[in-house]
Amino acid sequence: MENKVLILTNDLDSYFSCLVLRYLFGCEIAYFYDFSTLYYNRKHERNNIVGVDLAIEECFQTFCTHIVKIHKDDKVNPLSININIAENIHRGKFIRYNGKFNEFDGNYLSKYAGSTLLMILSLYDAFKELHLAGHTELTETQKKILMSPDSYFLGYYLPSHWESHIAFRKFQQLLGLEMFNDVLRTHTKQQLTSFQYINKLKKSIYVVDNDGQYKLNTELNLEFLKEHFPMLEWDYINNITFSKKYEFQQMPKQNILHLESKHDLEDRVFSFAVTGQQEAQMTIYR
Repeated sequence: MENKVLILTNDLDSYFSCLVLRYLFGCEIAYFYDFSTLYYNRKHERNNIVGVDLAIEECFQTFCTHIVKIHKDDKVNPLSININIAENIHRGKFIRYNGKFNEFDGNYLSKYAGSTLLMILSLYDAFKELHLAGHTELTETQKKILMSPDSYFLGYYLPSHWESHIAFRKFQQLLGLEMFNDVLRTHTKQQLTSFQYINKLKKSIYVVDNDGQYKLNTELNLEFLKEHFPMLEWDYINNITFSKKYEFQQMPKQNILHLESKHDLEDRVFSFAVTGQQEAQMTIYR
């Protein structure tokens, strides 16, 4: 990962992950992708670019936890580090019954529903790098922050489908995330959801156009994050400006029920992610 440049996307999961990769390997953010436009200053060699929390379809290196298959045999980006690819999670297929889609023979609900951040920290055994001085484990507040991206904690509480809860336990063990159980046992779903919103951990990252100079901005509570993870460079985002952009054709939440495979799509796709049992979000080249 040394000397790689990163593609940042528009939320805390991606930014936190980028800062961890910067801390561990010295990576720089060189691109920003808001799922319709890619911002940059200059182009880099493809093998030096790494997407972060981004379901890139082409052969770019990327960290991602999105579902990227409609059918179980759909081809995937071979350079994507994605636990849901490794587990062959796909959208599956709905079966009509009395005019309703009320049976499901796929395994979308068996997905890892956590963040790219936790996957990266597990992959590089880097949780210990986040310990505060004088601590031998994460603090309670640190744990609540780490569970906030992609609302990882939701899988612990009475899910709407039993399969989701089984998957939560499975991936918790696989990634070594049992460290969060003390917080999960002593907090309600509502308390952790409130924690997210009170501390502005669900806010987005976006571009402000200043006469052709594209500056990153965010309402994330960076001071709060800096207080609890002072080893990471939270102010880094304030110094990032881009001069160029490429606009994709955006096709958000395209209904994919009629597709047996994502390879039925005729356009050249840049990013593709199944965002629900009946929909996907993707961008295509113009």
